[in-house]
Amino acid sequence: MKDNSIYFKARTWLRSRVLDVLGAFATPQAGVHILNGHRTTSSSDAGSFRKMLKELSRSVTFIRIEDAVRMVENKECPDKPLVAFTFDDGFMDDYDVFAPILEEFGVNALFFINPNYVGGDESYVRNFNENVVMTPGKQPMRWPHIKELAARGHIIGAHTMDHYMINSGDRATLEYQINTCKGIIERQLGTPCEYFAFPYGKLSQANALSITIACGTYRHVFSQSDYKHYYSFDGRVINRRHFEPFWPIPHVRYFLSCKKTY
Repeated sequence: MKDNSIYFKARTWLRSRVLDVLGAFATPQAGVHILNGHRTTSSSDAGSFRKMLKELSRSVTFIRIEDAVRMVENKECPDKPLVAFTFDDGFMDDYDVFAPILEEFGVNALFFINPNYVGGDESYVRNFNENVVMTPGKQPMRWPHIKELAARGHIIGAHTMDHYMINSGDRATLEYQINTCKGIIERQLGTPCEYFAFPYGKLSQANALSITIACGTYRHVFSQSDYKHYYSFDGRVINRRHFEPFWPIPHVRYFLSCKKTY
């Protein structure tokens, strides 16, 4: 275990140094880029995220997420880099940090939430944080926060009831996790819920059955994988690029430098 830990730390350090170098010379490519984040790690991350957006704004144009989705689905090829944002899991970071800072730059975000986390008691929240998403100490947005974000022009999407990995063959469980999620959000917000992102995001963490259910329930379905291509699962799922607001800016610039294809 100790040797594995040392190897992991060494690999992480080396990867970071390589991205430092590559990112220093990278130029964001023309196209529609959807960046997907999750959390902050400290109180200083708000300043880091604001600095990241200010730096990126010199070479990219930020757009609203619904405009980004429309352009991707119309297979548009813009002549400059356009960037939109989504965030998974529904932490209070969305309400306290990400939404207000994005509003400073004139754009919104799409926040994917898990209804059982939103309404969970202390025991549920602790288990979710420590054993499901591995982010101890986080707090979920509650429905009043989510309703306010929607009223401010942000989009609320579904992320299963419990951050459930949807590569199961159990149709009843999949339908509960995917479909029930939509109904609860719609009842709470009083508006259609048309966006779904499957948890964990790798293509191996969903399957043909779950994607069929999701695409039959939601207008737009998202992964967090295969970022060089706009689509996966035979053109039914839009791919996003993982980032975190506390990552070094050159790393994010490097990810935006890839040429994307339909």
